[in-house]
Amino acid sequence: MERELIKHGFKQRYTGSEIVFATLDALKEYSVSSDEKSFAKHLLNTYEKIIAERPASAGVLNILRVVIESFLKTGLQTIPNLITDLKSGYEKALWAAAEVACKRVSKGDVLMTSSNSLAVRRFFAKLREENIEVEVYVPESRPGLEGLLLAEYLEELGFNVNLIVDSAMRYFMKNVDKVFLGAEAVAANGAVVSKAGSSLMALAAKEARVRVYVIAPLLKFSFESVYGEMIKLPEGGWELLMDDETRNMLPVNYAARAPLYDVTPPEYIDAIATEYGIFSPQAIPILLKEIYGSYPPSISPLPKLVKQLEEVYHI
Repeated sequence: MERELIKHGFKQRYTGSEIVFATLDALKEYSVSSDEKSFAKHLLNTYEKIIAERPASAGVLNILRVVIESFLKTGLQTIPNLITDLKSGYEKALWAAAEVACKRVSKGDVLMTSSNSLAVRRFFAKLREENIEVEVYVPESRPGLEGLLLAEYLEELGFNVNLIVDSAMRYFMKNVDKVFLGAEAVAANGAVVSKAGSSLMALAAKEARVRVYVIAPLLKFSFESVYGEMIKLPEGGWELLMDDETRNMLPVNYAARAPLYDVTPPEYIDAIATEYGIFSPQAIPILLKEIYGSYPPSISPLPKLVKQLEEVYHI
């Protein structure tokens, strides 16, 4: 079955939160088995890989900022415990944000969601734990068809699931009460970077007067965007849509563009559920000021820390 799906571009890839946990696990393993210079090289390689493959993944970039900054200040000795705390803290933040989002759901609601976000999976697990019965519409979520994985997960939880083609989101929106989305990143102006198709879902929801909620722990907030940097959106080609055998049946000069993420403007989002509560996109500066004591927050730009890492360890 999976072989047939691969012909149509099915891929299993880390979600924004899964890559956070995978990166933390790899960093911890390396931190207990290497010297300082080797660990510095590993940090640099991890940063370069993320920038090349997942430049919109604010969660990973934020944990790299924390780890690099701590490593430069205190060396390697404190890193394993720091990573353990980061992992535990993010796990708690995911569940807390999911619990906040659950408070916006009533029994019998019909929901629509997208992709295979770990935050969204935590949200539905919390709904099941609280015995809140809902019906769910899940688009297939191309490229990658991650919606199939989410639909399977929701069926295992016992929810009534409708798997639909992406192009039918607007058609079915008239049946929906609320939309819940995950996030790869949240920009300073409240715009949300999420799986391609999320902005179309939010647009259809706005037209139908359906509320749109985003589940995003604070780690998903892009601090670089506060200082004017643009969030880069990765894009792929035909390899995200089909297998080699299918590609070989097409003309030699065939080309395809397959964006992995898109940006939903803040005016299409009703609220963002975080571990600190639920906020309108326009209230993000107030939230960040409350947590960090100032806005813009006093944080070290990640590129600056990476350059310092290179200089200190002569990489």
